[in-house]
Amino acid sequence: MPKSWICPGCARRRRSSFCPDCGEGKLRERDLSLNDIARQFAKGFSSVDGKLLRSSRAVVTKPGALTDAYVRGERRRFLAPLGLFLIANALFAGIQSLTGTNVLSSPLQSHLQVQDWHDLARSLVEQRLAMTGETVADYSQRFDRAAIFNAKALMILMVMAFAPIAALSFRGRHKAAGVHVVFALHIYTFVFLLLCVSVLLAEVEHLVGGDGLRSPAVDTVLSVFNLAACFGYIYLAIGPAYGARGTSRFASAVALTACVGVLFVGYRFLIFLITLYSTS
Repeated sequence: MPKSWICPGCARRRRSSFCPDCGEGKLRERDLSLNDIARQFAKGFSSVDGKLLRSSRAVVTKPGALTDAYVRGERRRFLAPLGLFLIANALFAGIQSLTGTNVLSSPLQSHLQVQDWHDLARSLVEQRLAMTGETVADYSQRFDRAAIFNAKALMILMVMAFAPIAALSFRGRHKAAGVHVVFALHIYTFVFLLLCVSVLLAEVEHLVGGDGLRSPAVDTVLSVFNLAACFGYIYLAIGPAYGARGTSRFASAVALTACVGVLFVGYRFLIFLITLYSTS
C-alpha cells in the first residue's frame, strides 16, 4: 500500500496521489525546488494560455458555440465567460491608451456642445459649478481625466444592461437567467475585440497622414463596419445559443444589434453622469 499522507486542503489522511475531495496532490521531496517551481509555472502558464487561445478562437470564429458549450457544461477546456470578457476589456483599454483614443468617453466640451443631451448637460454642469464656484475651464481638466478612467473601468455595465434585453428577446425559450449573462459576456468580448481592430485601423490611417478617428469620414466608415460586423456575429450566435431560426432570427439580430449601438450611446451619457457626480 502507498504511504499515507495528510491532505493540506481538507486535513484528511489519504493514500492516493491526489485528494479525491479537494484535488490537492501529495507533497514530494523535490517540491519547492527551483526546477519544480519552474516546471509548475510552465505547466500553469501553458494551461491558461491554451485555454485563452482556444476560447478566443472559439468566440471569434464560432459565434454562439462557446455560449452553447458553457451552458451544456463543457467548461474545463475554456476560460470562464467573465474572465474572457475581462481580458478583452483590458486589451481594448490598453489599445486605447497606446493610441491615445477614447472611444467610450467624451470630453466635457463635447457633452456641453456636441452630444444630443448637450442642453441637459449644460444645465447640470451649471448647477454643479454654481455650488463649487469653479469655472468650466478648471473643471474640464478634472472631468476629462476622470471620464476616461470611468469609461475604461465600468464597461461591465453594458453587459449588465444587454443581458436583460437578450432575456426579453428570447423569453419564449425559457432559458435560465445565467444563460443570458453568459451570452452577453461573449457578445461583448467579441465587440471589444472588434473595437480593438477598428481603433488600430484608424491609427494606421492617422500614421499615413490622415486624421484617424477625428475624421468624420473615417468615423462613419468604421461605425458602419462595426455595426455590420455586430449584426453578422449576433445573427450567427443566436442560432447555437438560443436555437433561433428563420425570419425571427433575422429580426432578433437586427433588434439586438440596434441595442448594442444604443447602449454605447447610453454608456457615454451614463459616464457623463457618473463623472459629474463623483468628481469633487
